[in-house]
Amino acid sequence: MAVIGGGLAGSLAALALAHRGFAVILLAPAPRDGEPPELANATALSYGALAGPASWQAWLDLEAVCGPLGLRPATLLRHGDPWLDRLPAALQAWPSRLLGFGRVDPTALLAALPPALAAAGVRRQSAVVRGLEPHGPGWRLALDTATGPATLPTNQVVLAAGAGSRALWPGLPDRLRVSWAGVLTLPNVPPGPWPAHARRGRVVQPFRWQRPLLEARAASLEQEEWIVDAGLAPRDDGLVVGQVTLVRPGIEPGPPPDPAAMEERLRAGLRQLDPALAALVGSYRQVPVAFCVGGEPLVGPVPGAPGLWAFTGFSAAFSRVPLAARQLAAAMAAAPPGC
Repeated sequence: MAVIGGGLAGSLAALALAHRGFAVILLAPAPRDGEPPELANATALSYGALAGPASWQAWLDLEAVCGPLGLRPATLLRHGDPWLDRLPAALQAWPSRLLGFGRVDPTALLAALPPALAAAGVRRQSAVVRGLEPHGPGWRLALDTATGPATLPTNQVVLAAGAGSRALWPGLPDRLRVSWAGVLTLPNVPPGPWPAHARRGRVVQPFRWQRPLLEARAASLEQEEWIVDAGLAPRDDGLVVGQVTLVRPGIEPGPPPDPAAMEERLRAGLRQLDPALAALVGSYRQVPVAFCVGGEPLVGPVPGAPGLWAFTGFSAAFSRVPLAARQLAAAMAAAPPGC
């Protein structure tokens, strides 16, 4: 069985399937020249936030089997609500402890995943999947590897390639879309009132996220639109700050937007919260991100393609993927041969 995609969705799907007894090969491209391995996918740029006791417990269960994966206690501080903004930060953050809020440090997770996958028996291969086609009772994958083109026959395929999923199987539902998301990353936590929250293990988020509202309107867009959600979270020893999101009409992601223009949009949005936050010196990073209109990801068999399974389009991925990966593995274990 082949899992395509080395980010959060692909890696946790591979782990869940291996724990179910499947022989799994995980296919993921090597980082581009000059790109740090820890920034090779959208997972690295996430806040890693978990919402709800079920999400926290799912990661605890995963760490009980795989060892430490970067799970951290954390509190949530929301801004932009007139009632909450009048409270001291400590009182704003306290209810999040009762609601099971936490986070997974993406840098720690990406460092822990290779040994966890190896211990579970998952075979990893650095390869770009250029195409897949039915082949007998299974599938044949066309690969670009470090040694040249190759093919890989396999009985089943899990498509967990995020924003690259549709390019491999164009018949995926139209509700699967792609946005462009950009953040600032800082290697250290600078002084200042907002960064100080990160030193205390807090994740700062707007009370009302604009990104889900923009994604919900994706099917009706006639021109591209962008928004900024101002916030920050600890990232390794530094910070990830803000998020600018651009959504285009249609199902194709299109070319990457101009990074300089997107960074200026991000900083303008941060400036509305705090000019000092907008002036922080950091590296701007942007990636394409898969999402589904309506919020429900694609998890399960692809109609009309026996042996092909979709696992992509997650919103709030760190909260939802661990549970969904177990559900996918259970469904694949229960499926009749050839389905």
